[in-house]
Amino acid sequence: MIQLLDSAAVLNDEGFYFNSGEDFLTTPLIVDEFRDMRSKNLVANALQNGLLKTREPSQDSTERINALAKEKGFTRLSIPDVSLLALALDLQRENRIFVMLTDDYSIQNFCKVLGFKFNSVIRGKIEKTISFKKRCKGCGRGFPPNVLVTKCPDCGSPVESKRLG
Repeated sequence: MIQLLDSAAVLNDEGFYFNSGEDFLTTPLIVDEFRDMRSKNLVANALQNGLLKTREPSQDSTERINALAKEKGFTRLSIPDVSLLALALDLQRENRIFVMLTDDYSIQNFCKVLGFKFNSVIRGKIEKTISFKKRCKGCGRGFPPNVLVTKCPDCGSPVESKRLG
């Protein structure tokens, strides 16, 4: 089984290590997130020794994840997060068995939406999927999460994302 690695798993667990009997995979954008000395050295050593491999996600999967994030109102996914989720989508399309290792609740939430298996390292797993809707603070008009609006066209008040559930 492939261990699809998010930076949050390594950054949050000071005792994290790469088992030689497991397949660890991530994206180059995730590798770039390791900036502190401990995690940077750990990841560089794993890459050098073949314990961690990197792979770019396909453009098609990246576009699909971006579209789904917009549609579902996931505004907290970073570009590296999108790359990792797109790689997971590639693996799913290839019928590869994997589990996402992450302590990032936004990624866990998106994994639930897509039906991807995930494990937490330190912080624990989310229990339910959270979705968002945009609502005007003034008049209460609702907008789909994918609508890019910051001011209400009816009353001019700010529009904000509201958590549902």
